[in-house]
Amino acid sequence: MTRARMQVVRVHCPVSGNVLARLQAGEAAALADDPVLAGVVAVIRGSDVLGAIGPYRGVFELGFGLESFVPGVAAVPAAGQAGAAEVVPTVVVKSYAAEGADIDAALAAIVAVHPWEVPVVEVGVVELVGR
Repeated sequence: MTRARMQVVRVHCPVSGNVLARLQAGEAAALADDPVLAGVVAVIRGSDVLGAIGPYRGVFELGFGLESFVPGVAAVPAAGQAGAAEVVPTVVVKSYAAEGADIDAALAAIVAVHPWEVPVVEVGVVELVGR
């Protein structure tokens, strides 16, 4: 058994309820039907660094759910309005890169396609277990 420290990147992407339902039903073609999700996936698939685990490239996982927020008075939200709670369907795209790899260009490309005023893009470190 081996253990490798990796960077983990999680991108919270708003999607339509229709796209969320199709993805949850296993319809992979729905990935291309949302411009934000398709853009994030394209960055990962086009990167030699992000999404790279051993001999594999373009590695990502999807998590499905809902996100809630209350925009402040100074906010310019992509959905909702100031002072009112909003709930949006969300897909979390999780991918990996080698620890210490330069992922700044990939992160900048993800932020560029993301519609939120404050994109939720998490970067951390994890250990992956292998053979």
